[in-house]
Parts: sequence; structure tokens; C-alpha cells
Amino acid sequence: MLALLSRRLLGLAATLLAVAALVFAVMSVLPGDPAAIMLGTSARPDTLAALHRQMGLDAPVPVRFGRWLGGALTGDFGVSTTYGVPVAALIAERLAVTLPLAFLAIALSVAAALPLGVLAAARRGQAVDVLVTALAQLGVALPNFWLGLLLVLTVAVWLGWLPAGGFPGWAAGPGPALAALVLPALALALPQAGILTRVTRTAVLDVLEEDFVRTARAKGLSRRAALWRHAVPNALVPVVTVLGLQFSFLIAGSVLVESVFGLPGLGRLAYQAFAQRDLVVLQDVVLVFAALVIVVNFLVDLAYLALDPRLRARGTA
Repeated sequence: MLALLSRRLLGLAATLLAVAALVFAVMSVLPGDPAAIMLGTSARPDTLAALHRQMGLDAPVPVRFGRWLGGALTGDFGVSTTYGVPVAALIAERLAVTLPLAFLAIALSVAAALPLGVLAAARRGQAVDVLVTALAQLGVALPNFWLGLLLVLTVAVWLGWLPAGGFPGWAAGPGPALAALVLPALALALPQAGILTRVTRTAVLDVLEEDFVRTARAKGLSRRAALWRHAVPNALVPVVTVLGLQFSFLIAGSVLVESVFGLPGLGRLAYQAFAQRDLVVLQDVVLVFAALVIVVNFLVDLAYLALDPRLRARGTA
């Protein structure tokens, strides 16, 4: 088991290093000089060269990559050319919005998809199954930013139940902060719930066809008990796989949803950095996004070990 975890950790570190190299290479070839952006187009050449030396932009590419990677490992992401503040402080401030939004969206997606998927599998071919499948297909087809606009129009404007946008900050209390995240979390969760419902239904149906479930039923176990004791636990592995993939989609979708709801999250920071040619912030945010996805995939691997004893036995062997 320890050897298996060590190999996964080494793979995680190698993947992070490869992603960091790719991000740095892509950002290095993008147009836009951070020093020229800071000084403006009328800057004198000697002043521009001095700022290049001060920012380390005159060093060779491998040296700059080593400095950037070493700073990232110690939490020093540099200084934003647009805001003039440390990028680490900007990212930490925006993560306090994006991470709760992503976890709330995942919680809403799981809370809706798992019961509906199990119900559809248990009532295969019946009216409930047809209705759940149709709703899941509808959820998959609807883009999250359009759902966000629809939720703002109905729930916030017409009904006035929740705020239409903005974020009061966690200092205002968990109640107002969570209320501001409910609608964007719903906009992110509903399409992912449609996908997860279909995966759950298919996984449970596949397990119900296995020999050990039929054997349990032949020994007198009720259909309900066979469903919840045997089928659902054994169907969780593909569901957890999709959950790990959905985290990536939630992070990517937050760029649009945060813009629709005016949330000061990491996705909106990435959009603003791209629009303002703030390459220092942009490459750091992209690296944080990639690191979050890689870490979540590692946690999914650990969940496999917890859910499937065969994997634990194989790792021990």
C-alpha cells in the first residue's frame, strides 16, 4: 500500500512539473511585455531595460523558469503588473470564493444525481426512469452561463429570494456569503448533475446484472436490500471517476459563471488578467488551476483504494 501511494505521489509531482513547464513555455511566447505594460508605450529604452533587469526578464529562459518555479514552491508568485500587489495575495483572496463555489456545486450535483440515478435504475423502463433520463439529458444540453442568466432573471429579479450577483465577503457572515453563492453554484451544478445522473444509472444497472447480485437475490435478499447493500456501493467507482473529472469542468465553467454573477473568484481573475495582458498573474492562475485538478485526481485515486478492496490488495502485493 505504501509503495502504491509513493508511486502516485511521484506521478503527481512529475505531472505538476510538466504542467508548470508547459504553462511557462506557452506564456513566454504570448505577445505582451510585462515591463512595457507597467511603464506604458512612451517609456524610454534605458528605463525599459532597467525594469527588465529588475524583474529578471533579461535572464535566459531556463533561469527564469527556475526562479518562477522556485518562487511558486515557496508561495512567492511575483507581483502583478496591473494591480501592483503580490500575486499570492490575489490568488488567496480569490480562492476563498472559487473553492467554496466549486465544493457547493459538487455537493448540489451529488445530492441531486445519486438519488435520481439510483431511482431510475431501480425503476428501469418505467415512467420514473423515462422522466429522470429526460431531465438528465436536458441538464446536459443547457450551458451553465445561460442557466445563470435564467436563475438571475427568475429567482433573483422576479422572486427576489436570493441576490442577483456580487459577493459580500466572508467577513459579512456565512449566511450572506453562502446566499450569494447559491445561484452560481446551481448554474454550475445542474449540467454536471445531468451527467452524473446518467453515469449513476448506467453503473447501478451494470452491477445489478452481476452474478453476485443475482445470488444474493436467490438467497432471499429483497430487491431493495440488494440494491443498497450490493449494487450501489459497487457502482461508486465510476461515479467517483466522473466526480473527479467534473471538478475540472467546474473550475473551467467558473470563468463564465463568475463573470455572469460578478463574483471576485479565481476564474474572473484569470479573465481580467488575460484582458489586461497581465501575464504574471495569468501564468500563476493557470498553474493553480492545473494544480487543483491534479490534486483532485490524486484524491480520486485514494478514493478508489477506499472503495475497492481489490485495488488495496493489488497495491499491497
